[in-house]
Amino acid sequence: MRKAMLLGAILLKATYADAASPEGSAAASITAALGQGSYHLGGTADHVRIATVDRAEVDENKIVVTLEIDPGFHINANPASSDYLIPTTLNMTGQTPLRVIYPKPVRFKPKFADEALDVYEGTIRITAEFPQGALARTRYLFGTVTAQACTDVICLPPADLALPQQ
Repeated sequence: MRKAMLLGAILLKATYADAASPEGSAAASITAALGQGSYHLGGTADHVRIATVDRAEVDENKIVVTLEIDPGFHINANPASSDYLIPTTLNMTGQTPLRVIYPKPVRFKPKFADEALDVYEGTIRITAEFPQGALARTRYLFGTVTAQACTDVICLPPADLALPQQ
């Protein structure tokens, strides 16, 4: 837990580091740890995107949200492996799913944790099932996916990614 808090403090400091003088900054420390040549890590939304939101046939009453996670990054599974981790969560506005089905996670051993964590990598799909006829009455679906992009060294601040309108 102490390691995760320390990394979070470094990340927050890096987020507000002076871009004009990156040498010796927390951003430079993180960049060195990541082995990358850029001082800008961005945020979760720079590394995790909602690729599509597909509605199944009206009689199936479900949607499938496809997320793309950049190589070298992962997001926490739902449920998260530990209380201090932020799980990936589909949040709907105006419609309440009967259930949300998250994909099977993969095990990942980051440098900041003593044990392996359940995470998602690459392209994943989250399925939300709704009551009979709920999607037929709704033209647009509003909601977000809450996620936190991490590497094996750091976690970026979480983001709420808005479902695109189609």
